Amino acid sequence: MVSVPFVDNALEPTGKSIVSTRTGQGPAPRKFSKKRLHGWKHVSVNSSIQSSYHRLSPSIRLALPCRDSLQKNRSLLGRLAVTDPVGPTISGATGSQGGPIAALSQDPYVDPPQDLARTLVNAFVPHISSLSFFLHIPKFMQAVQLPPGDPRRAQLSPALLNAVFLWGAHLSTSNAVRSYEPAFLTRATAALSAALRDSHYTVMHLIQAEVLVANYFFSMSRFLEGRYHCSAAVALALSCRLTKIRSSADHPPPHGYAAGGQVERRQDQHLPPPRDPIEEGERIRGFWYVYALDKSWAVALGSPPHFNGAAQSGLHVDTPWPLEMAQFEAGGMPADYRSSMTVLNFLTGVTTSPASARDSQLSLRAKAATLFERATHLASQWSTATTDRNDVYGRFVVLDGLIDRFIAALPPLDRYGDADATMTSLVTHTLARAATIQLRSSFKDFHGINDRKDLSAAEAAAALLDNLNIPPVYVDPILAILWTAVCRVFIGETLRLNAPQASLSYPPTHAAAPGLLQQPARGTTSGTTGPGWSPAPRREAVRALLDRVLAAMNRFRESSPLMGMLHDGFVSVQGAM
Repeated sequence: MVSVPFVDNALEPTGKSIVSTRTGQGPAPRKFSKKRLHGWKHVSVNSSIQSSYHRLSPSIRLALPCRDSLQKNRSLLGRLAVTDPVGPTISGATGSQGGPIAALSQDPYVDPPQDLARTLVNAFVPHISSLSFFLHIPKFMQAVQLPPGDPRRAQLSPALLNAVFLWGAHLSTSNAVRSYEPAFLTRATAALSAALRDSHYTVMHLIQAEVLVANYFFSMSRFLEGRYHCSAAVALALSCRLTKIRSSADHPPPHGYAAGGQVERRQDQHLPPPRDPIEEGERIRGFWYVYALDKSWAVALGSPPHFNGAAQSGLHVDTPWPLEMAQFEAGGMPADYRSSMTVLNFLTGVTTSPASARDSQLSLRAKAATLFERATHLASQWSTATTDRNDVYGRFVVLDGLIDRFIAALPPLDRYGDADATMTSLVTHTLARAATIQLRSSFKDFHGINDRKDLSAAEAAAALLDNLNIPPVYVDPILAILWTAVCRVFIGETLRLNAPQASLSYPPTHAAAPGLLQQPARGTTSGTTGPGWSPAPRREAVRALLDRVLAAMNRFRESSPLMGMLHDGFVSVQGAM
């Protein structure tokens, strides 16, 4: 064990996260220029930290959903133990048949062989939507298929290309191709470091590369590095004022885009005006992908999010909720459309004129991530020592109602025909249910809140997995975190049912989500309460729901070591009960 980071968490009343590293050596972390990255607060990262840890630390194994443990540890992961670093790069690797494969230069500016590049892109493309890829796919594919000497291909950032190659290697079904994964990881991180010193490439390519690399590290359970690259994406987005696209606070000139459309004022920005609606769509969608990534993983790791919906913070978001890329291809938003305080208006229920009659999938994802983070934050403010309980309880009621209305308005999973869209919708639905679970993590002893709604939300999250026919290739790593919250509820309920007093009384499950857990016990017709009620049938039902979620986690373990690691930890806990 070379380094044992502790994330001692997060969203405590101080709003600060304490991250310490006991030991560790390695090259100094790369640093961002404060001049180029406006709003960036440097985060130190030990680059030698290993990709995954093969077992749960004691604090994770014991972090069941009792109120005391959740008050002490807001992070859904708790303290993280990591193992030794991965080996060197690919030059001496072997393929699936044990024979040597071609050496790959560690220089990210040297193109890989064309046939290898083609294979990697082909492995990447089928999962492009699930990987938070916000650039215009047809334009990207047209450019990436050009020969290396073509000037149009030269406009693609090496950081972006190597991030795509990294994911292509990771998702490939060929052992020989997957052997290139460590080399492309080295190339991608080196290219990102170099790109911050070179203004030749568009910043949107760098943001896209940071998002891809952050998701890769999160999937591999390399949390500090994942958070580092997520923070870099946030810093770039703030530097370019992506929070202020079409802001009503700006007063643009009366002409259109750079080539005839609308131009926004670009004070203190590195980005030129968008050339067309598609380029504006890349910026708007890119921002919201970064926003959702930051909000979701802030909860998972117990670190404060970078974006805040409060107007007084100076970081309030004016950028409108994103459209689907097809809508930007068709012309985008009306020329005179303006937006302000987008997130704050959503949280406070202020009615605004939307740019589209229907929310895009990315818009729903960003809203769900907002609710997930806000629920966790509000729960962190509650304790038995809270002086103004009525104020906190009032905010609880408002947020709880907002989450309920959001869930009720979500389109069903079976609306979408393709696997990528279904998986995106699954993340949104599960985020919303996890928000309900998180909101109740500290309020169970307050009068009127012990309504078992967290259990109903966990049941609903498990029910989403019924008849879900998704190839077990790639899954958003945040689902591992969300399913962790769901599993903790089921394990906590199992422990409660195992307690001696479980057969004496049982508070009713929230009536909004009838299902397996509300079936009458054997020999009764009155549901789960009454003198004839026995905990045994309910314990079996809870076990079945837990098994369903664990089966989903196990299904995606090959592409996400994080998923496999958490699955194995919960199986160990389950076996000990």
